[in-house]
Amino acid sequence: MTNVIEVKHLHKAFGTNTVLDDINFTVQKGEKVALIGPSGGGKSTLLRCLIHLEGGYSGEVNFEGQPVNHASKETLQKLRQKMGFVFQQFNLFPHMTVLENITFAPKKLKIDDPKAIEAHAHQLLEEVGLANKANAYPQSLSGGQQQRVAIARALAMKPEVMLFDEPTSALDPEMVGEVLGVMKKLAADGMTMIIVTHEMAFARDVADQVLFMDQGKIADSGTATHIFKETTNPRTQEFLAKMMD
Repeated sequence: MTNVIEVKHLHKAFGTNTVLDDINFTVQKGEKVALIGPSGGGKSTLLRCLIHLEGGYSGEVNFEGQPVNHASKETLQKLRQKMGFVFQQFNLFPHMTVLENITFAPKKLKIDDPKAIEAHAHQLLEEVGLANKANAYPQSLSGGQQQRVAIARALAMKPEVMLFDEPTSALDPEMVGEVLGVMKKLAADGMTMIIVTHEMAFARDVADQVLFMDQGKIADSGTATHIFKETTNPRTQEFLAKMMD
């Protein structure tokens, strides 16, 4: 298997506060990686470094063999087109319809002809269960629906990797399942995914690799079976006992 992402000795600090401390891991094509751990452990910062939304770090982040942190502006833009990013907040344009939100970036970057882009957008809306919402505006949608639109928007760029930064944390509990359902389908379809999540059952069921982050370090890592059933790391055990009550 080929490594799509390689992270070597990644270190990031805000002033005197170290938020990422010697992070090392790889992600293979088709692999699902869950980043779990307490808030403030560096998970979201790590995700942002992968796509270079966060700069000023040392070490290496390579995507398909190319160094993200030393890429030219033009190369970085091309690399980012291959990585879909879904944020905690939906960040939809309120003045655009759902369809316009999804087609805006592909049309602007001319990744296909406009009719093909629109056809793909309608197909994605069907896949996320929102085929009847193409002409709706974001404010008329529930939080779960808006986040599913945000996922469709990221997929519209036909990315090779999807990055999710706590995609359900801003949702009411009853809407969490509908977003996780879309993500489970993506995982089953073979998408390479890196997911920062507090949904432990989802991480246990979907992830091939789980990284437990605490105080800026990868404190424990392995398969979902290892982390959730076999680990002897007391910090991991303590965290999971609290999260899975």
